Amino acid sequence: MKLNRLSASAALLGIVSLTAAGLKAPTNAAPLGESSNSSELAQRVGERPGDTCRRVRGANVLYTEPDMNSSEIANMLPNEQVNMIRNAFVGDDGGMWFELEDSVGNIGYMPAEARMDPGGPLESTLVNCAGQGQSPSSFPVTW
Repeated sequence: MKLNRLSASAALLGIVSLTAAGLKAPTNAAPLGESSNSSELAQRVGERPGDTCRRVRGANVLYTEPDMNSSEIANMLPNEQVNMIRNAFVGDDGGMWFELEDSVGNIGYMPAEARMDPGGPLESTLVNCAGQGQSPSSFPVTW
């Protein structure tokens, strides 16, 4: 009985594989090893519908909580494009923070202000994303 089931399964598998081998790829499919540059598969963080696109000014760190003593999630790169989830707010440590999603999808908190030049004034750690052909402008400080 088991032998009959095994041979029936093997025959069915053979028929399915021969049928599948005769299928053709869609006419708009790219050949193997080549990519199609006509469209992207996913939109970049900060460019999806509903995202607020910002760029990191200088290097920074993404934390699990709005507190410098919390765990670090990731190092942020200068000019990294991010999605700002929440504008500047006062964190657990009394400092100003942004809640954001980094370019690879980590969600956490980044200090909202820093001294970019030693001895200089506090400045925003985010800048607005530039439009086509424009340079990034400073993020308006509202706090």
